[in-house]
Amino acid sequence: MSIATESAQVPTVFDETQVQLSRVYSEAILNAAQAKGVLAQVVEEVQGIAGLFSQNPAFLRGLSSSSTDQADALITKSFSGRVHDLVLNLLRVLSARGRMDLFPALTDRLTIDSDKLLGRCRVSVTVASKLSDEQHESLVKQLQDRIGLVPQINYVLDPSLIGGLVIRIGDQQFDSSIRSRLAQLRNNLLQGKIHEIQSRRDQLHTSA
Repeated sequence: MSIATESAQVPTVFDETQVQLSRVYSEAILNAAQAKGVLAQVVEEVQGIAGLFSQNPAFLRGLSSSSTDQADALITKSFSGRVHDLVLNLLRVLSARGRMDLFPALTDRLTIDSDKLLGRCRVSVTVASKLSDEQHESLVKQLQDRIGLVPQINYVLDPSLIGGLVIRIGDQQFDSSIRSRLAQLRNNLLQGKIHEIQSRRDQLHTSA
């Protein structure tokens, strides 16, 4: 489905949920972007605009509260020539339909859907301190070699890790932090103490 003809194809049922609408718009623009060979560019631009709206919520509120003509003029003035026509048209369609509030959820849906098409994988990495460029590049390469996808890493700082890192991919977690190793060491020592106490009890019972 082409985003250029979306206004004639997307249903106008008022009880459509935000999730359902996000999926519809995401599918439309992804299909159109793929057909034109600009998928990565379009996704990056949509994410960039979402970041702009996040940093300047008054801008998004202004678009949502303005008249259709005023909002369309502001969108054209702000983004025409700066983003691909597909992205510009998406903004204009959302504005005309009074759906600018959908943009953050749409961006999330678009990111998830495009990752599959672009061979990407979202990875959360918790570290004790910021990695150097060399460390980051090494981690990206190791992850790509292991999972066969291009990792899109989101770093989370947690000084309590002391060192090492915790990697989460989907519902899988890999923990190589010093904190984790210390916890495992404590657990091993505790288990050893419990085993020692139990052995002594058994010896006492036997001798009795």
